[in-house]
Amino acid sequence: MKLVRALVGVAVGYAVMASFLHFFGPGPTGSGMGYFIESAAWTVAAALLAGFATAWIAVGAELPAASALGLIIVAMSVIAMRSQGISRPGWYETSMAGCGPVAALLGAAIRLLVRRRV
Repeated sequence: MKLVRALVGVAVGYAVMASFLHFFGPGPTGSGMGYFIESAAWTVAAALLAGFATAWIAVGAELPAASALGLIIVAMSVIAMRSQGISRPGWYETSMAGCGPVAALLGAAIRLLVRRRV
């Protein structure tokens, strides 16, 4: 049961992140330092929420589930890096691949800190 909750938590967490970025993010196209900073801020905020949602669902396996979410974030960043080619700087895509998993784990840690003890 714990594994099922963890898998559902990861799926819901990724859906939360994708939905958040779709509705509130800066959009898939853009250039310039302002766009990169705004995009990084929205990505970190979305990963925080996704990690929190993942930990909320994956009771008993909060940090492993958030780590799996982070792995998916890295994989999606690599896919985005490959598809964008040279239109975005490499440091930007690399920083997104690094900030996302850390923010997801931080969101899960926040959930662990605020949950009610029984």
